[in-house]
Amino acid sequence: MKENKKNYYIFLEDTKVDVSEKVYKGYWQETNRENYLNRLDKENKLGCFSEFVLDGTDRSMEERLVDKAVDVEKLVAVKIQIEALNKALDKLNPEEREIIQALFFDEVPQRDLAKKLNISQGAVFRRKEKTLKKLKIFLEDWKEK
Repeated sequence: MKENKKNYYIFLEDTKVDVSEKVYKGYWQETNRENYLNRLDKENKLGCFSEFVLDGTDRSMEERLVDKAVDVEKLVAVKIQIEALNKALDKLNPEEREIIQALFFDEVPQRDLAKKLNISQGAVFRRKEKTLKKLKIFLEDWKEK
């Protein structure tokens, strides 16, 4: 009877190395797992430490970690504007703050707010416009500083 023995081998650089079935399967199991994890990292936009191994470039670790999709200057400017808006909102009286909070932050329709405050929808509109003008003045004062 003829023995049907399968030969197993892996490549190390350009060299073909004969290995046992156990080594072959272990090697490919590990390789497939590593490829799977790399795919997950790419799908989830995660970086791997292996990417930071020196690749012959003079880039520092910080340069490799910089997220070019994030504009830090713009984030800081927006944060400053939000702080200015919060300070301006603090200058409003409680009724004005309630109207702005309901209409712009809680997204309550003017009709519903009018019912809640027991006033007409037109009155809500006029109070909103008056309050927005007031906020605009507060924010113009902030811009000049």
